[in-house]
Amino acid sequence: MIGWMTDAAEADTYFNKRVSDAEWRNLDETKKDAALTHAYNRIYYHKDYSIPALPTVAQLAALKIAQCETANYLVIHLADEDRRKGIQVQGVKQAGIAKETYSEEDFLRVPLPPSAIDALLDFYKYGEAMAMIEVDRDENEDIDEDVVK
Repeated sequence: MIGWMTDAAEADTYFNKRVSDAEWRNLDETKKDAALTHAYNRIYYHKDYSIPALPTVAQLAALKIAQCETANYLVIHLADEDRRKGIQVQGVKQAGIAKETYSEEDFLRVPLPPSAIDALLDFYKYGEAMAMIEVDRDENEDIDEDVVK
């Protein structure tokens, strides 16, 4: 097992049905395994998501999509991401040539590709943090009256 994938061959099946898979096809087995492992770790330990130890069949399907999409993102963008994060960890707040500004929040954010974020929506920790309920007030009660029953 490589995370939620049985092996790299299962990921190959996913990528064979993807519109753009050239980067994945050009990898050898060792690099595919590494990309899948890195993607799994990035998702599993991401602070914004709560991944169950034993996902349901539907959850497992979503996790596999997210793992493959994240692996593909890492294959294409990890070197650039490492350089950008390296600049940020050195305390650079603005890159003049790229016309970018960085904050500590940017440095601490672990990026995931949009397609993985979509697949992981059901695992998002903060999705149901707010609720609205109707509150009634009885104006005839004294402010010191205990209304808890």
